[in-house]
Amino acid sequence: MKKTNLLYLVSTSAPAILTAFLISAHADEIDWNKAKELRQKSRAGLSLSAEETAYLARAMTARSGANATRGDGSDEVATVEPVVVSEETSPIKTLTATASDGNEIDFAYRSPTANRPLPAIVFIHGSLGQRRLPELIENLKSNPTQTRFLKAGYVAVAATFRTYVEDPLSNGPTLDLIAIVKEVRELPEVDPESIVVFGTSGGGSIALELAGSKEVSFPAMVIGEPATILFTGLMTDLSMREPAMRDYKTLYTEERRHATEKKIGTISCPLLIHHGDTHPLNKINFDIVFPAIEEAGKTIVIKRYPGENHGFYWGNRTSEATVEAVVSSTLEFIEPLLKSPPADPVASITN
Repeated sequence: MKKTNLLYLVSTSAPAILTAFLISAHADEIDWNKAKELRQKSRAGLSLSAEETAYLARAMTARSGANATRGDGSDEVATVEPVVVSEETSPIKTLTATASDGNEIDFAYRSPTANRPLPAIVFIHGSLGQRRLPELIENLKSNPTQTRFLKAGYVAVAATFRTYVEDPLSNGPTLDLIAIVKEVRELPEVDPESIVVFGTSGGGSIALELAGSKEVSFPAMVIGEPATILFTGLMTDLSMREPAMRDYKTLYTEERRHATEKKIGTISCPLLIHHGDTHPLNKINFDIVFPAIEEAGKTIVIKRYPGENHGFYWGNRTSEATVEAVVSSTLEFIEPLLKSPPADPVASITN
């Protein structure tokens, strides 16, 4: 038994000891696809049977063990306060986009008050699961990063994508984001040539796909710790999440390398990367993906944040100073590339 589990056992009562033992002994037997489906069902407000509830609890406990890694889209809670923006001045609006394959996806946005089109930032959360509209709306009100860009004079778009846990290599999420971007282009509040995507983790992988899309183009792409185990095709199913990050050198075959380099070759806009040094994605990104992007002659600027946890760019488990650094360095990077300047933050938005 692993040391961490032994320490846990010593500190618990007898019934809890038995529970912890069973969780530890059977963690490898968990069907993570099933666990993800149950979690999505629970978050959608659907009832679970007692057996399903117990299974989900066991999976979540096993996933939170010492050897597991955390994402930026799974029940993370921001530790940094948002900027409060008046909903009277900047109301929240919702729309539905239809992807080229017919899938419908809801999203939300807020705009500063201005008498001209403004630049927009489309935010893409992490993980492999779709966010419900109420969650997207809440992000526009309380996410430390999104509210700061709104305050800075940008149209803030909270986007999501279809759940693709059963097929992590599906291009469905990319189709959803293309549809959302096309809808955003049509908004009277938005300059269609000044739309930037800010994608992170799983959403960061989607952002890399969008950077090479022939259907939409961008002046810049901002990415937080991209889950390139998706972009490179190493995470073929949910059970491969941890192995793909751990054994990436073995799994990155010549076939996968050629396919990845082909996709990198289509990237058509400058990339800004926000990256910490604690998450396992650090390895594949800096050993393989980022060097390949540089070797392809693409513009990539990397901002390092030593000691920061995955999700720091959303204000998760970090400091206000770090969030401010993410926002300020992003603005410094994108503003020279935009066709339209942002609205004046003082004149357009009141706290």
